[in-house]
Amino acid sequence: RAHSLGCECIQIFARNPRGWRARSLPQDEVVGFRELLDRHGIQLLAVHACYLANFAASDRALRERSLRAVADDMARGARLGASFVVVHPGHHMGEGTAAGLRKVAAGVRSRLAGAPDEMELLLENTAGRGSELGGQWEEFVHLFDLLGGEPRVGLCFDTCHAHAAGYRLDNSRWVGRTINEFKAALGLGRLRLIHLNDCRGEAGAHRDLHEHIGRGTIGDGGIRALLRRRELRARCAILETPIQRPGDDRRNLARARRLRGTGGKRQSRMLERIS
Repeated sequence: RAHSLGCECIQIFARNPRGWRARSLPQDEVVGFRELLDRHGIQLLAVHACYLANFAASDRALRERSLRAVADDMARGARLGASFVVVHPGHHMGEGTAAGLRKVAAGVRSRLAGAPDEMELLLENTAGRGSELGGQWEEFVHLFDLLGGEPRVGLCFDTCHAHAAGYRLDNSRWVGRTINEFKAALGLGRLRLIHLNDCRGEAGAHRDLHEHIGRGTIGDGGIRALLRRRELRARCAILETPIQRPGDDRRNLARARRLRGTGGKRQSRMLERIS
């Protein structure tokens, strides 16, 4: 599917993203998968961790289950040839932001301790709804301070989540402001991957509602401005746009490429979600 769409990188789930139980990965499937990556020139593979994982959980059993699930995702990712595992920071569940961030940092350290050296863990920014962590750049600044500059931790920038959290992306002026605020707080070296999604909700509404490219409140103007930022051109981007009818993936990918201004299949770094 990735090859047929002209993709250069993909993101997958390596297990059921909405459940704790997961089947094993037979070695022949692993070998076959890696052969296909090589054959079709897929340059980067990202694994998205289980959605249920919550490093900041106040319930000990839930937190331990979350840590095991992410460790499993990292082990699967290493076998499959992934560069990154993407995980949401989680919810502090009433214990407060500072306590939640300390738990996230401890969880990240523990997962990296047993992971292959080449595996990186990417924390994804969120819409910041309720007790959800990761909606503000300052929270990531604190997290990276707690992690002591750990080089194997980066950030996955989700455009829908950023816009929903109040970092507007709906025109070139706001895109410039948001990117400059990110650079001032964290530096672009921490930005390893982009989740490219339009947003169905209003900026600052804290609603995680992904929309087709150009059809949300970010719109063509915002997406175009983001994709044409020179400092972002080397980053891979994954579309997580809705799939509501046949061909949605292809249409969203084509629109992103047109907005970027690179029409050739293999010239653009705008890449399709395969999950």
